[in-house]
Parts: sequence; structure tokens; C-alpha cells
Amino acid sequence: MTVTPEKVAVRAGLPPELDAAHRAVIEEAIEDAYGGVAAYLGYSPVPATFTERGLRPNPGGTWQLQHDPVIEVLSATPETDPVNGQPTGLFVVVYRAGLDPHADPVYGRALMRYVAAAAAASPMVRRLAQNVPGARLIKTVNVEGQGVGYEDSGAGAPGSGAAGAPPTLDSLDGWQRRAVSQRPGIGPHPMQTGAAWLL
Repeated sequence: MTVTPEKVAVRAGLPPELDAAHRAVIEEAIEDAYGGVAAYLGYSPVPATFTERGLRPNPGGTWQLQHDPVIEVLSATPETDPVNGQPTGLFVVVYRAGLDPHADPVYGRALMRYVAAAAAASPMVRRLAQNVPGARLIKTVNVEGQGVGYEDSGAGAPGSGAAGAPPTLDSLDGWQRRAVSQRPGIGPHPMQTGAAWLL
């Protein structure tokens, strides 16, 4: 499940046969959309490869890695001291992490739908679509009492749930990282609060 420039072009009203300049603009819009999803979710929306240096393995051979969810560890290479060439006890770990739209098809469809809609609605792509012969995308221009209007696709407002309405980032809420916080200090013992014990 990949959002291609051709899919975005069709959604934006552009012909699917793209020249190099149009393809580059649409690819930039797709990258912007994925970046927005990453910021909203709090982690990579697609698998990405990360490299971390200076890591010490935990007991049991596990690693404390910065990015999650971890899909797989690709390699763990011992670091050596640059002066004497001896092992330092630290490792360089290369791993893949992020959400996997192929492993979770429901997430994959929601991600693809949002990214394609966001890229098609990008101002860069809208400017391209404006220059397509027969396109009627202009939205209100008034010069000395003369007006133009246009751009009514018939779809509902973004996120309205109406048929054909573009999704918003809220459509990805189920995969958003939830922040957990605790007040400073030591919490009271459950016997002091009367809270039930969880087994």
C-alpha cells in the first residue's frame, strides 16, 4: 500500500502521465503529508531504518532504542576504541522501526487515504491542477465587480464523514502515541487510597 504520484494526480484532477517537474512537485507534497502524519502520531508512520551508536546491551541481549515500535534489529556491531583498537563494550545498532501499513491493512488503508488526500490538497499540487485545460478550481476572484467562483467538488467538508469527503489527521487517532505522565514524587500506596489491587 503505497501512495504514488499517479494516485495523487488522479485525485487532484491531473492526468496520470506526469512529466518530471510535476512528478517532483507531487512527490514533495507526499513527503509533506507523511511528515505531518509522523508529527501527529509521534513516530514514523512507515518502517524506517535507524542507526544508534554507543549502546550497551541490556541483560538478555535486548537494546534500549529511541524509536518504536521496533520491527527488527538488522545488526549490532561492536565499537572499538580509535586509539588502541580494543572493544569498548558498546555497540552500533541498526534497526527498523515504525508502524507497518502492510502488517496492519486497516492502518494501511487509513494512512494511504489520508496521505493521498493531503497531497492532492497541497497548495503546490493545486497550482498544478489549476493549469490543466478545462480545470475549474479557482475559488472566488473579484476584480471591479466581476467575479469568478468555481471549485465545488461536491464532496463534503474534510473530516465530515460524507461520501468523498477528504479525511483529516483525526482519522489516524487509533494509532497515535498516547502520552503518559505522573506527578512528581512518590505516589501513595494503594492501601492508603483504597484503590483496588490489579492482579
